[in-house]
Amino acid sequence: MMTERFFVSPEFLAEKNQAFTIPAGPLYRQIVAVLRMKAGDNLALLPNDGRELVGKITEVNRSGIIGDIIETKTLLAILPKIMVCAALLKRENFELILQKCTELGASSFLPLLTERTIKKITEVPARWQAIVREASEQSGRGVTPVIYEPLSFEKALAKTDGLRRVVLHEGHGGKLPSKKANEELALFIGPEGGFTEREITLAKDAGSLVVHLGDTLVMRAETAAIAGTTLLRL
Repeated sequence: MMTERFFVSPEFLAEKNQAFTIPAGPLYRQIVAVLRMKAGDNLALLPNDGRELVGKITEVNRSGIIGDIIETKTLLAILPKIMVCAALLKRENFELILQKCTELGASSFLPLLTERTIKKITEVPARWQAIVREASEQSGRGVTPVIYEPLSFEKALAKTDGLRRVVLHEGHGGKLPSKKANEELALFIGPEGGFTEREITLAKDAGSLVVHLGDTLVMRAETAAIAGTTLLRL
């Protein structure tokens, strides 16, 4: 049986004493009421620093869960680092990008406000953070991806200066580059209808590599994000 994994606040961990406490709250309810875990059960605690602490529950009471830390593991870093810069889409489609690209190893997300973006927001919803946390727990990650505040296309180009930018644009450009394990990449995904020609010109002028995923393939934006992340991780 797979050990249940949970990202936790470092305040829950008393590592010098090899112990942990999860106070009453949402995580407590998930463990006790939903998963029905009890004394004697093992779980993995993730302080979001690349480590996994295996714990054994010793007591469950109304105020919290108490247990011992029995093993500490350092998880392998996910390389190459990929920042997925995806244009905002309909809620369910953008959330699919967050979930699946987290499972595929994306290191961060940068929502884009492009010329063809219909719904424009300026803050990161709490729901997005919950999606990447749950996807990270499920997929065995030790660190959750960062989600940056939405930026315009021009500001996103400036923010990713120094990274190897790969801009997906159907029917234009070359093929995806080969992977280099130690480099950091920024994968740009357009909205429905793709990037405008002005945006592609800006990307090229900034030194970005404009590529396609197939000479005759036109994908939905969320499919392109998942396929592009997969291919860059292979």
